[in-house]
Amino acid sequence: MDKALIAEASKKLRLRSIILYEGNLKRFESLPEAGELGQQIKSGVKSEILSYSDVDEQSPLFRVFTDLGVRVVKLTGEPETEPEPLFQIEAIFQIDYEMTDTVEQAALEEFAKYNAVHNVWPFWRQYVFSMANQAGLPCPEIPLNTCFQSLENDSEKPV
Repeated sequence: MDKALIAEASKKLRLRSIILYEGNLKRFESLPEAGELGQQIKSGVKSEILSYSDVDEQSPLFRVFTDLGVRVVKLTGEPETEPEPLFQIEAIFQIDYEMTDTVEQAALEEFAKYNAVHNVWPFWRQYVFSMANQAGLPCPEIPLNTCFQSLENDSEKPV
């Protein structure tokens, strides 16, 4: 994580919106009566800059799509055996940022990878909780997102 690039992008981007672009819940089989359950996660990010001609705005938009997922599996207890998937919850969130000035591509990529995921994380946690409860499934654990630490705290760390 390059915090200098993230800070550069942060100064020139303004959060406009976060929307659920796509979501799903899929059951693979019924929950077992007994046995140990585990989780598998996925996370992906892609981004694009929308120019003036793409939008009816004065400033271009930096659009980020975060693709998040959690799969609950039945653990077999044997290391060579793949765990059996029971259900999965996935969502893609679209985050739009107004660009107040030009930003280096490297800074935008670093920002998307860390800050955009950080921005959407509370929405992701709520989505998983809601979907699991509505489906009568055990709620997967979605921990707090700790990959993005405060940029201001760097100055307080001893060298």
